[in-house]
Amino acid sequence: MTVKVDFTISKPEEAEILSEIAIESKGYWGYAKEQLDLWRKDLFVTKEQIEEQTVRTIWVNSERVGFFAIKRGKENVLNDLWLLPEAIGQGVGQRAFQEIKKECANLGIKEFFIISDPDAEGFYLHQGAKRIGEVESIPQNRMLPKLVYKIE
Repeated sequence: MTVKVDFTISKPEEAEILSEIAIESKGYWGYAKEQLDLWRKDLFVTKEQIEEQTVRTIWVNSERVGFFAIKRGKENVLNDLWLLPEAIGQGVGQRAFQEIKKECANLGIKEFFIISDPDAEGFYLHQGAKRIGEVESIPQNRMLPKLVYKIE
């Protein structure tokens, strides 16, 4: 069965819903509720972020299942890619990554960086990203993989 995946421009009024998706997605990796509550403020999506970055909502069969955000700057960064647990492992992430590459090409971005959750690193490596180092995460009290993806 093929799932129909669509992408729409995220609206500032979706900020709270997208924030909840980020928390639920992070919870997929088995973190305790107390730990997720501590990280909630760091995963919160603001209306300003939606206005300033390229943010797209991901839909499967007309249901909102995730979002991604591309932050442009001195270093272009895939700032967010979150999927609800029920969408993980269904090919939605791969379709989202294709859309991210398309958006980057449209924006003239030739490479972008990803600061990945350690559990999601394998997904990005499978998409063709390369690990280039680590970045300290104070809220998570650990090192996170830093990856780069070059657009072909």
